[in-house]
Amino acid sequence: MRFLLASLFLTLGISQAHAHCHQRSATVLTCTIDQGAKQLEVCLDGEEVIYRFGPADAPDLLLSAPITEVAHQPWPGISRAIWESTTFRNGAFTYEVHSSFDKLDQVSDGGVTVRENGREIASLSCDGGSTELGLFAISDAKEAAGQCWDAEARRWGGC
Repeated sequence: MRFLLASLFLTLGISQAHAHCHQRSATVLTCTIDQGAKQLEVCLDGEEVIYRFGPADAPDLLLSAPITEVAHQPWPGISRAIWESTTFRNGAFTYEVHSSFDKLDQVSDGGVTVRENGREIASLSCDGGSTELGLFAISDAKEAAGQCWDAEARRWGGC
C-alpha cells in the first residue's frame, strides 16, 4: 500500500525546480521559506540523512546523521494526510522537519520547528506550492538498515 501511495504521489506532476539534493541522493523534503529567500532540504545519501537550511547556493546550516541514529516518526498509516517527521540534533538545538501530503486535496506541506533545550524558538513553514516530498524514504532506509518501528513503544529498534 505504501508503495502504491508513493507511486501515485510521484505521478502527480511534481516539479523538480526547487530540488537541490545531489543526483545520487533521494529527496526526503525540499521547499522554500520566506518567499524563496531560504531553502529547507532533507536528503538521503546512502546511509546518511542530510539537513540543509539557508540560501540555496550557500546554506547557513548543514547537519548530517547516520540513518540508524536519526530520530524519525513514520506515518502510522491512518488519516487523510500522509505525514512524517525527522529530527536532527546539534548540541542544545533540535531541528524537527515535518512534511505531509493531503490525499484528498493532493497538497504537500512541510516546515521545521527549532528547539533549544526543548523550548521552541522558531517554527517555519514552507512557502505554498514549493514543497516536494520523497515519501517513506527515511522509513524505508531505516528498515533496509535493519531497524523496525515499534508503534507501541514509538521508537525504532532491531528487527
